[in-house]
Amino acid sequence: MTLSGIWELKKIALRNLGRHKVKTIITVMAIMVSVAMFIFMDGWISGMSVESRRNIVNYEIGAAKLQTKMYFEKKDDLPGYENFTDWETYRDVLDDAGYNAAPRFVFLGTLYAPGGSAPILFNSVDPAAEAKVLRYTPYMESGRYIQNGSIEMVLGTMAAEKLNVGIPQRPRRRELTGLVDSLELSQAEKDFIHSLYEPAGSKGEGFGTFNIEEKPQTGNERMLLKKNISRADMERYWNMLAETGRNDVQISAVIDIKAAPEKIRNDKWDGELMPVLQKEDRDLVKAAYQYEDFLDSYLLNEDTDDAILSRVLEIMIRVDFSGAVRHINQLIPAIVVGVINSPDPMTNANTAYIPLDVLQGEEGMMLEGRITELLIRDKNGKEAELPGKRESAETITAVLKKGLESRGQTLPEDLAVFTWIDYVRDYLGYEAMENGGTKILSVLLFVLAFLGISNTILLAIMERTKEIGMMRALGMTDSQMVIVYMLEAGFLGLIGSILGIALGCLLNIPMVKYGMDISAMSEAMGGSVGFRVASRFRSMWNIPVIIGTGVFATMLSSFMAYFPTRRAVKMPITDSLRFE
Repeated sequence: MTLSGIWELKKIALRNLGRHKVKTIITVMAIMVSVAMFIFMDGWISGMSVESRRNIVNYEIGAAKLQTKMYFEKKDDLPGYENFTDWETYRDVLDDAGYNAAPRFVFLGTLYAPGGSAPILFNSVDPAAEAKVLRYTPYMESGRYIQNGSIEMVLGTMAAEKLNVGIPQRPRRRELTGLVDSLELSQAEKDFIHSLYEPAGSKGEGFGTFNIEEKPQTGNERMLLKKNISRADMERYWNMLAETGRNDVQISAVIDIKAAPEKIRNDKWDGELMPVLQKEDRDLVKAAYQYEDFLDSYLLNEDTDDAILSRVLEIMIRVDFSGAVRHINQLIPAIVVGVINSPDPMTNANTAYIPLDVLQGEEGMMLEGRITELLIRDKNGKEAELPGKRESAETITAVLKKGLESRGQTLPEDLAVFTWIDYVRDYLGYEAMENGGTKILSVLLFVLAFLGISNTILLAIMERTKEIGMMRALGMTDSQMVIVYMLEAGFLGLIGSILGIALGCLLNIPMVKYGMDISAMSEAMGGSVGFRVASRFRSMWNIPVIIGTGVFATMLSSFMAYFPTRRAVKMPITDSLRFE
Protein backbone atom coordinates (compact mmCIF):
# COMPACT_ATOMS: atom_id res chain seq x y z
CA MET A 1 0.00 0.00 0.00
CA THR A 2 1.33 3.47 -0.91
CA LEU A 3 1.82 6.32 1.51
CA SER A 4 -0.99 8.27 -0.18
CA GLY A 5 -3.31 5.31 0.37
CA ILE A 6 -2.43 5.16 4.07
CA TRP A 7 -2.96 8.95 4.28
CA GLU A 8 -6.50 8.53 2.91
CA LEU A 9 -7.19 5.73 5.39
CA LYS A 10 -5.96 8.03 8.16
CA LYS A 11 -8.53 10.64 7.12
CA ILE A 12 -11.31 8.05 7.35
CA ALA A 13 -10.09 7.02 10.82
CA LEU A 14 -10.08 10.64 12.02
CA ARG A 15 -13.59 11.23 10.60
CA ASN A 16 -14.80 8.17 12.50
CA LEU A 17 -13.51 9.71 15.74
CA GLY A 18 -15.54 12.85 15.07
CA ARG A 19 -18.68 10.92 14.13
CA HIS A 20 -18.79 9.03 17.44
CA LYS A 21 -17.90 11.81 19.87
CA VAL A 22 -19.37 10.34 23.08
CA LYS A 23 -17.59 6.99 22.73
CA THR A 24 -14.42 8.75 21.65
CA ILE A 25 -14.45 10.97 24.74
CA ILE A 26 -15.21 8.08 27.11
CA THR A 27 -12.45 5.89 25.66
CA VAL A 28 -9.93 8.74 25.61
CA MET A 29 -10.68 9.55 29.26
CA ALA A 30 -10.26 5.91 30.27
CA ILE A 31 -6.86 5.75 28.56
CA MET A 32 -5.90 9.12 30.07
CA VAL A 33 -6.67 7.98 33.63
CA SER A 34 -4.83 4.66 33.15
CA VAL A 35 -1.70 6.34 31.78
CA ALA A 36 -1.77 9.12 34.41
CA MET A 37 -2.12 6.73 37.35
CA PHE A 38 0.65 4.45 36.06
CA ILE A 39 3.02 7.41 35.66
CA PHE A 40 2.11 8.70 39.14
CA MET A 41 2.57 5.29 40.80
CA ASP A 42 5.87 4.65 39.04
CA GLY A 43 7.19 8.07 40.11
CA TRP A 44 6.07 7.41 43.68
CA ILE A 45 7.71 3.97 43.90
CA SER A 46 10.90 5.12 42.17
CA GLY A 47 11.04 8.16 44.47
CA MET A 48 10.77 5.99 47.58
CA SER A 49 13.59 3.76 46.34
CA VAL A 50 15.93 6.61 45.43
CA GLU A 51 15.18 8.51 48.67
CA SER A 52 15.89 5.35 50.68
CA ARG A 53 19.24 4.84 48.98
CA ARG A 54 20.19 8.47 49.49
CA ASN A 55 19.37 8.15 53.18
CA ILE A 56 21.49 5.01 53.51
CA VAL A 57 24.48 6.85 52.04
CA ASN A 58 23.92 10.23 53.70
CA TYR A 59 22.84 9.12 57.17
CA GLU A 60 24.07 5.58 57.79
CA ILE A 61 27.09 4.35 55.85
CA GLY A 62 28.62 6.94 53.59
CA ALA A 63 29.92 5.77 50.21
CA ALA A 64 32.15 2.98 51.55
CA LYS A 65 33.83 1.49 54.62
CA LEU A 66 37.36 0.31 55.29
CA GLN A 67 37.18 -2.80 57.48
CA THR A 68 38.80 -6.15 58.08
CA LYS A 69 37.57 -8.83 55.70
CA MET A 70 36.60 -11.02 58.62
CA TYR A 71 34.46 -8.27 60.11
CA PHE A 72 32.54 -7.97 56.86
CA GLU A 73 31.99 -11.74 56.74
CA LYS A 74 30.51 -11.62 60.26
CA LYS A 75 29.03 -8.10 60.06
CA ASP A 76 25.60 -9.23 61.25
CA ASP A 77 27.20 -10.31 64.55
CA LEU A 78 29.09 -7.00 64.96
CA PRO A 79 32.35 -8.73 65.97
CA GLY A 80 34.10 -5.98 67.92
CA TYR A 81 37.22 -8.12 68.16
CA GLU A 82 37.69 -7.70 64.38
CA ASN A 83 39.25 -4.25 64.55
CA PHE A 84 42.36 -2.45 63.34
CA THR A 85 44.73 0.34 64.37
CA ASP A 86 46.79 2.99 62.54
CA TRP A 87 43.58 4.28 60.99
CA GLU A 88 44.93 7.84 61.25
CA THR A 89 47.38 7.02 58.42
CA TYR A 90 44.56 5.78 56.17
CA ARG A 91 42.50 8.86 57.02
CA ASP A 92 45.38 11.17 56.08
CA VAL A 93 45.98 9.35 52.79
CA LEU A 94 42.30 9.65 51.90
CA ASP A 95 42.26 13.31 52.94
CA ASP A 96 45.15 14.07 50.58
CA ALA A 97 43.22 12.34 47.76
CA GLY A 98 40.04 14.37 48.32
CA TYR A 99 38.05 12.05 50.59
CA ASN A 100 36.57 12.56 54.05
CA ALA A 101 36.96 9.66 56.48
CA ALA A 102 35.30 9.09 59.86
CA PRO A 103 36.46 6.40 62.34
CA ARG A 104 33.94 4.29 64.24
CA PHE A 105 33.88 1.55 66.78
CA VAL A 106 30.48 -0.17 66.71
CA PHE A 107 29.19 -2.42 69.48
CA LEU A 108 25.95 -3.72 70.96
CA GLY A 109 24.92 -3.15 74.55
CA THR A 110 22.05 -2.50 76.90
CA LEU A 111 21.25 1.03 77.99
CA TYR A 112 19.78 1.47 81.47
CA ALA A 113 17.88 4.65 82.26
CA PRO A 114 15.62 5.68 85.17
CA GLY A 115 12.64 5.02 82.91
CA GLY A 116 13.64 1.55 81.68
CA SER A 117 16.19 -0.34 79.60
CA ALA A 118 16.62 -1.23 75.95
CA PRO A 119 19.14 -2.93 73.62
CA ILE A 120 21.09 -0.27 71.74
CA LEU A 121 23.47 -0.18 68.80
CA PHE A 122 26.31 2.10 69.93
CA ASN A 123 28.40 4.02 67.41
CA SER A 124 31.60 5.43 68.92
CA VAL A 125 32.53 8.32 66.64
CA ASP A 126 34.77 11.33 66.13
CA PRO A 127 32.12 14.12 66.17
CA ALA A 128 33.97 16.46 63.78
CA ALA A 129 34.82 13.73 61.27
CA GLU A 130 31.33 12.24 61.50
CA ALA A 131 29.76 15.57 60.53
CA LYS A 132 31.90 15.69 57.37
CA VAL A 133 30.90 12.23 56.16
CA LEU A 134 27.27 11.89 57.30
CA ARG A 135 24.36 14.35 57.45
CA TYR A 136 22.40 13.33 60.54
CA THR A 137 24.22 15.59 63.01
CA PRO A 138 22.11 18.74 62.42
CA TYR A 139 18.84 16.86 63.02
CA MET A 140 18.71 17.31 66.78
CA GLU A 141 15.11 17.10 67.94
CA SER A 142 16.23 18.40 71.32
CA GLY A 143 19.48 18.93 73.21
CA ARG A 144 22.79 19.09 71.33
CA TYR A 145 25.22 16.81 69.52
CA ILE A 146 28.04 15.06 71.37
CA GLN A 147 31.47 16.60 72.03
CA ASN A 148 34.83 15.01 72.71
CA GLY A 149 36.14 14.73 76.26
CA SER A 150 33.15 13.45 78.24
CA ILE A 151 31.12 10.24 78.28
CA GLU A 152 27.93 11.54 76.76
CA MET A 153 25.65 10.36 73.99
CA VAL A 154 22.80 11.24 71.69
CA LEU A 155 19.93 8.81 71.18
CA GLY A 156 17.53 8.12 68.34
CA THR A 157 14.07 9.51 69.05
CA MET A 158 12.48 6.03 69.23
CA ALA A 159 15.00 4.86 71.85
CA ALA A 160 14.60 8.09 73.84
CA GLU A 161 10.83 7.61 73.92
CA LYS A 162 11.13 3.97 75.06
CA LEU A 163 13.55 4.91 77.85
CA ASN A 164 11.72 8.09 78.89
CA VAL A 165 14.86 10.11 78.27
CA GLY A 166 15.01 13.72 77.15
CA ILE A 167 12.00 15.88 76.36
CA PRO A 168 8.77 13.87 76.06
CA GLN A 169 7.23 14.56 72.64
CA ARG A 170 3.76 12.97 72.97
CA PRO A 171 2.98 12.26 76.64
CA ARG A 172 -0.45 11.63 78.08
CA ARG A 173 -1.82 14.47 80.17
CA ARG A 174 -1.45 12.51 83.43
CA GLU A 175 2.08 11.45 82.49
CA LEU A 176 3.03 15.07 81.82
CA THR A 177 1.43 16.25 85.04
CA GLY A 178 3.23 13.55 87.02
CA LEU A 179 6.55 14.51 85.44
CA VAL A 180 6.11 18.19 86.22
CA ASP A 181 4.99 17.50 89.78
CA SER A 182 8.06 15.33 90.38
CA LEU A 183 10.38 18.22 89.53
CA GLU A 184 11.50 20.61 92.22
CA LEU A 185 10.41 23.70 90.30
CA SER A 186 8.59 26.92 91.03
CA GLN A 187 5.00 27.29 89.92
CA ALA A 188 6.11 29.65 87.15
CA GLU A 189 8.53 27.03 85.80
CA LYS A 190 5.82 24.35 85.95
CA ASP A 191 3.44 26.63 84.06
CA PHE A 192 6.21 27.21 81.51
CA ILE A 193 6.49 23.46 80.83
CA HIS A 194 2.70 23.06 80.50
CA SER A 195 2.62 25.97 78.04
CA LEU A 196 4.90 24.02 75.67
CA TYR A 197 2.21 21.39 75.03
CA GLU A 198 -1.19 21.30 73.38
CA PRO A 199 -3.87 18.57 73.11
CA ALA A 200 -3.48 16.31 70.07
CA GLY A 201 -7.12 16.78 69.14
CA SER A 202 -9.69 14.28 68.01
CA LYS A 203 -7.89 13.23 64.83
CA GLY A 204 -5.13 11.30 66.53
CA GLU A 205 -1.61 11.72 67.68
CA GLY A 206 0.20 11.89 64.34
CA PHE A 207 1.60 14.72 62.35
CA GLY A 208 1.36 15.42 58.66
CA THR A 209 -0.54 13.61 55.92
CA PHE A 210 -1.25 10.40 57.80
CA ASN A 211 -2.82 10.89 61.23
CA ILE A 212 -3.26 7.85 63.41
CA GLU A 213 -6.72 7.45 64.91
CA GLU A 214 -6.60 6.95 68.66
CA LYS A 215 -9.34 6.14 71.13
CA PRO A 216 -9.99 9.29 73.20
CA GLN A 217 -9.35 9.10 76.94
CA THR A 218 -11.26 11.72 78.88
CA GLY A 219 -8.94 13.62 81.21
CA ASN A 220 -5.90 11.77 79.91
CA GLU A 221 -5.72 12.83 76.28
CA ARG A 222 -2.55 12.78 74.22
CA MET A 223 -0.47 15.96 74.48
CA LEU A 224 1.86 17.14 71.71
CA LEU A 225 4.93 19.30 72.03
CA LYS A 226 4.26 22.48 70.06
CA LYS A 227 6.14 22.92 66.80
CA ASN A 228 6.87 26.62 67.12
CA ILE A 229 8.91 26.48 70.36
CA SER A 230 12.01 28.65 70.27
CA ARG A 231 15.48 27.12 70.57
CA ALA A 232 16.06 29.00 73.83
CA ASP A 233 12.88 27.57 75.40
CA MET A 234 13.82 24.04 74.28
CA GLU A 235 17.27 24.40 75.85
CA ARG A 236 15.72 25.73 79.06
CA TYR A 237 13.30 22.79 79.19
CA TRP A 238 16.10 20.28 78.46
CA ASN A 239 18.28 21.68 81.24
CA MET A 240 15.40 21.50 83.73
CA LEU A 241 14.94 17.79 82.98
CA ALA A 242 18.69 17.08 82.95
CA GLU A 243 19.10 18.49 86.45
CA THR A 244 16.67 15.87 87.77
CA GLY A 245 18.85 12.98 86.57
CA ARG A 246 16.30 11.95 83.94
CA ASN A 247 19.06 11.76 81.32
CA ASP A 248 21.60 9.84 83.42
CA VAL A 249 22.15 6.39 81.95
CA GLN A 250 24.48 3.39 82.17
CA ILE A 251 25.88 1.34 79.30
CA SER A 252 26.19 -2.39 79.86
CA ALA A 253 28.46 -3.86 77.19
CA VAL A 254 30.78 -6.78 76.58
CA ILE A 255 34.36 -6.19 75.47
CA ASP A 256 35.50 -8.92 73.08
CA ILE A 257 39.22 -9.64 72.86
CA LYS A 258 40.49 -12.23 70.40
CA ALA A 259 43.57 -14.33 71.23
CA ALA A 260 44.66 -17.86 70.52
CA PRO A 261 43.85 -19.78 73.73
CA GLU A 262 46.88 -20.99 75.66
CA LYS A 263 45.02 -24.10 76.81
CA ILE A 264 42.21 -26.09 75.18
CA ARG A 265 40.56 -28.93 77.06
CA ASN A 266 40.65 -32.27 75.30
CA ASP A 267 36.84 -32.53 75.13
CA LYS A 268 36.59 -29.12 73.41
CA TRP A 269 39.50 -29.99 71.12
CA ASP A 270 37.88 -33.21 69.92
CA GLY A 271 34.24 -32.14 70.20
CA GLU A 272 34.19 -28.51 69.01
CA LEU A 273 37.37 -27.59 67.18
CA MET A 274 38.70 -30.51 65.13
CA PRO A 275 35.37 -31.59 63.51
CA VAL A 276 34.81 -28.16 61.87
CA LEU A 277 38.32 -27.67 60.46
CA GLN A 278 39.52 -28.39 56.93
CA LYS A 279 42.38 -30.89 56.67
CA GLU A 280 45.09 -28.26 55.98
CA ASP A 281 43.74 -26.05 58.80
CA ARG A 282 43.61 -29.02 61.16
CA ASP A 283 47.26 -29.82 60.49
CA LEU A 284 48.29 -26.20 61.13
CA VAL A 285 46.40 -26.02 64.43
CA LYS A 286 47.80 -29.36 65.60
CA ALA A 287 51.34 -28.12 64.87
CA ALA A 288 50.74 -25.08 67.12
CA TYR A 289 49.55 -27.13 70.13
CA GLN A 290 50.90 -30.00 72.16
CA TYR A 291 48.86 -32.46 74.22
CA GLU A 292 49.68 -32.80 77.94
CA ASP A 293 48.42 -35.98 79.64
CA PHE A 294 48.43 -34.68 83.20
CA LEU A 295 46.21 -31.72 82.22
CA ASP A 296 44.15 -33.64 79.66
CA SER A 297 44.46 -30.49 77.54
CA TYR A 298 46.30 -29.08 74.56
CA LEU A 299 48.80 -26.30 75.35
CA LEU A 300 50.02 -23.65 72.95
CA ASN A 301 53.66 -24.16 71.98
CA GLU A 302 55.77 -21.30 73.32
CA ASP A 303 57.98 -21.26 70.23
CA THR A 304 55.10 -20.91 67.77
CA ASP A 305 55.90 -18.33 65.09
CA ASP A 306 53.82 -15.11 65.23
CA ALA A 307 52.71 -15.53 61.62
CA ILE A 308 51.53 -19.09 62.30
CA LEU A 309 49.87 -17.97 65.54
CA SER A 310 48.01 -15.26 63.64
CA ARG A 311 46.88 -17.82 61.07
CA VAL A 312 45.72 -20.21 63.79
CA LEU A 313 43.69 -17.44 65.40
CA GLU A 314 42.13 -16.52 62.06
CA ILE A 315 41.10 -20.15 61.52
CA MET A 316 39.51 -20.34 64.98
CA ILE A 317 37.62 -17.10 64.47
CA ARG A 318 36.32 -18.23 61.10
CA VAL A 319 34.83 -21.42 62.54
CA ASP A 320 33.44 -19.54 65.56
CA PHE A 321 35.49 -21.45 68.11
CA SER A 322 34.41 -20.00 71.46
CA GLY A 323 37.86 -20.24 73.05
CA ALA A 324 39.34 -17.73 70.59
CA VAL A 325 37.43 -14.76 72.05
CA ARG A 326 37.50 -13.59 75.66
CA HIS A 327 34.57 -11.59 77.01
CA ILE A 328 34.81 -8.82 79.61
CA ASN A 329 31.66 -7.24 81.01
CA GLN A 330 31.79 -3.48 81.33
CA LEU A 331 29.44 -0.93 82.92
CA ILE A 332 29.91 2.66 81.77
CA PRO A 333 28.03 5.64 83.30
CA ALA A 334 27.00 8.28 80.76
CA ILE A 335 24.60 11.15 80.17
CA VAL A 336 22.25 11.74 77.25
CA VAL A 337 22.79 15.24 75.83
CA GLY A 338 20.52 15.13 72.79
CA VAL A 339 17.92 13.27 70.75
CA ILE A 340 18.14 12.72 66.99
CA ASN A 341 15.17 12.75 64.63
CA SER A 342 16.54 12.60 61.09
CA PRO A 343 14.92 11.64 57.75
CA ASP A 344 16.44 8.16 58.11
CA PRO A 345 14.62 5.65 60.38
CA MET A 346 17.80 3.77 61.30
CA THR A 347 19.35 6.77 63.06
CA ASN A 348 16.06 7.33 64.89
CA ALA A 349 15.72 3.76 66.16
CA ASN A 350 17.58 2.02 69.01
CA THR A 351 20.79 3.80 68.08
CA ALA A 352 23.24 5.88 70.11
CA TYR A 353 26.30 7.96 69.22
CA ILE A 354 29.09 8.42 71.77
CA PRO A 355 32.53 10.08 71.49
CA LEU A 356 35.26 7.66 70.44
CA ASP A 357 37.99 9.32 72.50
CA VAL A 358 36.39 8.61 75.89
CA LEU A 359 36.19 4.83 75.32
CA GLN A 360 39.92 4.25 74.87
CA GLY A 361 40.92 3.38 78.44
CA GLU A 362 39.79 0.93 81.10
CA GLU A 363 36.88 3.17 82.11
CA GLY A 364 35.49 2.76 78.58
CA MET A 365 35.77 -0.10 76.09
CA MET A 366 39.57 -0.48 76.34
CA LEU A 367 39.93 0.34 72.64
CA GLU A 368 43.52 1.61 72.79
CA GLY A 369 43.25 3.21 69.34
CA ARG A 370 41.31 0.41 67.66
CA ILE A 371 38.26 0.94 65.43
CA THR A 372 35.97 -1.42 63.54
CA GLU A 373 35.40 0.75 60.47
CA LEU A 374 36.46 3.88 58.65
CA LEU A 375 33.57 5.54 56.82
CA ILE A 376 34.54 7.18 53.51
CA ARG A 377 32.90 9.87 51.35
CA ASP A 378 34.15 12.02 48.50
CA LYS A 379 34.62 15.63 49.65
CA ASN A 380 32.74 16.78 46.55
CA GLY A 381 30.00 14.17 46.89
CA LYS A 382 26.53 15.69 46.59
CA GLU A 383 23.78 14.80 49.01
CA ALA A 384 21.22 14.42 46.20
CA GLU A 385 23.41 12.01 44.19
CA LEU A 386 24.38 8.42 44.86
CA PRO A 387 28.10 7.53 44.90
CA GLY A 388 29.72 7.13 41.49
CA LYS A 389 32.88 5.54 40.13
CA ARG A 390 35.18 7.76 42.22
CA GLU A 391 33.62 6.27 45.36
CA SER A 392 33.78 2.65 44.19
CA ALA A 393 35.73 0.03 46.16
CA GLU A 394 38.26 -0.36 43.33
CA THR A 395 38.99 3.37 43.10
CA ILE A 396 39.30 3.93 46.86
CA THR A 397 41.48 0.83 47.27
CA ALA A 398 43.79 2.05 44.49
CA VAL A 399 44.00 5.48 46.15
CA LEU A 400 44.89 3.91 49.51
CA LYS A 401 47.56 1.63 48.04
CA LYS A 402 49.15 4.45 46.04
CA GLY A 403 49.13 6.85 49.01
CA LEU A 404 50.58 4.25 51.37
CA GLU A 405 53.30 3.30 48.87
CA SER A 406 54.39 6.94 48.71
CA ARG A 407 54.82 6.76 52.50
CA GLY A 408 56.76 3.51 52.35
CA GLN A 409 53.83 1.47 53.69
CA THR A 410 51.38 -1.11 52.34
CA LEU A 411 47.71 -1.83 52.90
CA PRO A 412 47.38 -4.90 55.17
CA GLU A 413 45.92 -7.94 53.41
CA ASP A 414 43.20 -8.34 56.01
CA LEU A 415 41.77 -4.86 55.27
CA ALA A 416 39.43 -4.15 52.37
CA VAL A 417 37.03 -1.47 51.14
CA PHE A 418 33.33 -2.35 51.03
CA THR A 419 30.78 -0.06 49.37
CA TRP A 420 27.36 0.89 50.67
CA ILE A 421 25.85 -1.55 48.17
CA ASP A 422 27.87 -4.42 49.66
CA TYR A 423 26.37 -3.56 53.04
CA VAL A 424 22.73 -3.31 52.06
CA ARG A 425 22.32 -6.10 49.49
CA ASP A 426 19.68 -7.75 51.67
CA TYR A 427 17.75 -4.50 51.91
CA LEU A 428 18.09 -3.86 48.16
CA GLY A 429 16.72 -7.35 47.52
CA TYR A 430 13.77 -6.62 49.80
CA GLU A 431 13.30 -3.26 48.09
CA ALA A 432 13.33 -4.90 44.65
CA MET A 433 10.72 -7.40 45.85
CA GLU A 434 8.52 -4.62 47.24
CA ASN A 435 8.90 -2.50 44.09
CA GLY A 436 8.39 -5.50 41.86
CA GLY A 437 5.17 -6.45 43.59
CA THR A 438 3.81 -2.90 43.43
CA LYS A 439 4.82 -2.47 39.79
CA ILE A 440 3.24 -5.80 38.85
CA LEU A 441 0.03 -4.62 40.51
CA SER A 442 0.26 -1.33 38.60
CA VAL A 443 0.80 -3.17 35.32
CA LEU A 444 -2.14 -5.47 36.05
CA LEU A 445 -4.38 -2.49 36.74
CA PHE A 446 -3.07 -0.89 33.55
CA VAL A 447 -3.85 -4.03 31.52
CA LEU A 448 -7.27 -4.44 33.14
CA ALA A 449 -8.09 -0.86 32.21
CA PHE A 450 -7.13 -1.60 28.61
CA LEU A 451 -9.17 -4.78 28.60
CA GLY A 452 -12.11 -2.54 29.42
CA ILE A 453 -11.07 -0.22 26.62
CA SER A 454 -10.80 -3.15 24.21
CA ASN A 455 -14.36 -4.12 25.16
CA THR A 456 -15.49 -0.60 24.23
CA ILE A 457 -13.65 -0.87 20.90
CA LEU A 458 -15.17 -4.32 20.29
CA LEU A 459 -18.69 -3.03 20.90
CA ALA A 460 -18.05 -0.03 18.67
CA ILE A 461 -16.87 -2.27 15.81
CA MET A 462 -19.83 -4.64 16.27
CA GLU A 463 -22.24 -1.68 16.08
CA ARG A 464 -20.60 -0.64 12.82
CA THR A 465 -20.66 -4.09 11.20
CA LYS A 466 -23.23 -2.91 8.62
CA GLU A 467 -21.05 0.11 7.89
CA ILE A 468 -18.04 -2.18 7.43
CA GLY A 469 -20.04 -4.34 5.00
CA MET A 470 -21.08 -1.27 3.02
CA MET A 471 -17.48 -0.01 2.74
CA ARG A 472 -16.30 -3.45 1.64
CA ALA A 473 -19.10 -3.54 -0.95
CA LEU A 474 -17.83 -0.20 -2.27
CA GLY A 475 -14.39 -1.73 -2.86
CA MET A 476 -12.33 -1.45 0.33
CA THR A 477 -10.18 -4.51 0.95
CA ASP A 478 -10.13 -6.43 4.21
CA SER A 479 -6.60 -5.22 5.00
CA GLN A 480 -7.65 -1.60 4.41
CA MET A 481 -10.57 -2.03 6.81
CA VAL A 482 -8.26 -3.49 9.47
CA ILE A 483 -5.81 -0.60 9.03
CA VAL A 484 -8.60 2.01 9.27
CA TYR A 485 -9.87 0.70 12.60
CA MET A 486 -6.39 0.10 13.97
CA LEU A 487 -5.53 3.70 13.08
CA GLU A 488 -8.74 4.88 14.73
CA ALA A 489 -7.93 2.98 17.94
CA GLY A 490 -4.32 4.16 17.73
CA PHE A 491 -5.47 7.79 17.56
CA LEU A 492 -7.65 7.16 20.61
CA GLY A 493 -4.60 5.79 22.41
CA LEU A 494 -2.39 8.67 21.24
CA ILE A 495 -4.82 11.37 22.37
CA GLY A 496 -5.47 9.57 25.67
CA SER A 497 -1.73 9.05 26.21
CA ILE A 498 -0.90 12.70 25.62
CA LEU A 499 -3.63 13.80 28.03
CA GLY A 500 -2.62 11.06 30.49
CA ILE A 501 1.03 12.12 30.43
CA ALA A 502 -0.02 15.72 31.05
CA LEU A 503 -2.32 14.70 33.94
CA GLY A 504 0.28 12.31 35.42
CA CYS A 505 2.94 15.02 35.34
CA LEU A 506 0.57 17.53 36.94
CA LEU A 507 -0.17 15.05 39.74
CA ASN A 508 3.54 14.36 40.14
CA ILE A 509 4.69 18.00 40.37
CA PRO A 510 3.65 18.58 44.01
CA MET A 511 4.98 15.14 44.97
CA VAL A 512 8.36 15.94 43.45
CA LYS A 513 8.52 19.49 44.83
CA TYR A 514 6.97 19.08 48.29
CA GLY A 515 6.68 15.34 48.87
CA MET A 516 4.45 13.66 51.43
CA ASP A 517 4.80 13.68 55.21
CA ILE A 518 4.58 10.10 56.49
CA SER A 519 6.02 10.70 59.95
CA ALA A 520 2.85 9.64 61.79
CA MET A 521 2.54 6.43 59.76
CA SER A 522 6.24 5.73 60.36
CA GLU A 523 5.85 6.18 64.14
CA ALA A 524 2.78 3.95 64.20
CA MET A 525 4.73 1.22 62.37
CA GLY A 526 7.66 1.31 64.79
CA GLY A 527 9.75 3.91 62.99
CA SER A 528 9.80 2.32 59.53
CA VAL A 529 7.40 1.90 56.61
CA GLY A 530 9.55 -0.73 54.92
CA PHE A 531 11.75 1.83 53.18
CA ARG A 532 14.60 3.88 54.66
CA VAL A 533 12.34 6.95 54.93
CA ALA A 534 11.12 8.26 58.29
CA SER A 535 9.39 11.56 57.71
CA ARG A 536 8.99 12.83 54.15
CA PHE A 537 9.55 11.28 50.78
CA ARG A 538 9.39 12.77 47.32
CA SER A 539 8.40 11.34 43.99
CA MET A 540 10.72 11.62 41.00
CA TRP A 541 10.65 12.13 37.24
CA ASN A 542 11.20 8.91 35.34
CA ILE A 543 11.35 10.26 31.78
CA PRO A 544 11.90 6.90 29.99
CA VAL A 545 8.86 5.44 31.76
CA ILE A 546 6.74 8.52 31.03
CA ILE A 547 7.55 8.39 27.31
CA GLY A 548 7.45 4.60 27.19
CA THR A 549 4.01 4.50 28.84
CA GLY A 550 2.61 6.85 26.19
CA VAL A 551 4.10 4.83 23.33
CA PHE A 552 2.97 1.52 24.85
CA ALA A 553 -0.57 2.78 25.47
CA THR A 554 -0.84 4.01 21.88
CA MET A 555 0.42 0.73 20.41
CA LEU A 556 -1.73 -1.35 22.78
CA SER A 557 -4.86 0.63 21.86
CA SER A 558 -4.15 0.08 18.17
CA PHE A 559 -3.52 -3.62 18.72
CA MET A 560 -6.81 -3.97 20.64
CA ALA A 561 -8.72 -3.16 17.43
CA TYR A 562 -7.03 -5.84 15.33
CA PHE A 563 -8.95 -8.99 16.37
CA PRO A 564 -12.47 -7.45 16.49
CA THR A 565 -11.92 -5.95 13.02
CA ARG A 566 -10.53 -9.20 11.62
CA ARG A 567 -13.59 -10.96 12.92
CA ALA A 568 -15.89 -8.40 11.29
CA VAL A 569 -14.22 -8.55 7.87
CA LYS A 570 -14.40 -12.36 7.81
CA MET A 571 -18.18 -12.09 7.78
CA PRO A 572 -19.67 -12.28 4.25
CA ILE A 573 -20.61 -8.87 2.88
CA THR A 574 -24.29 -9.85 2.51
CA ASP A 575 -24.42 -10.93 6.19
CA SER A 576 -22.71 -7.69 7.24
CA LEU A 577 -25.29 -5.58 5.39
CA ARG A 578 -28.12 -7.49 7.15
CA PHE A 579 -26.41 -7.35 10.59
CA GLU A 580 -28.54 -5.75 13.34
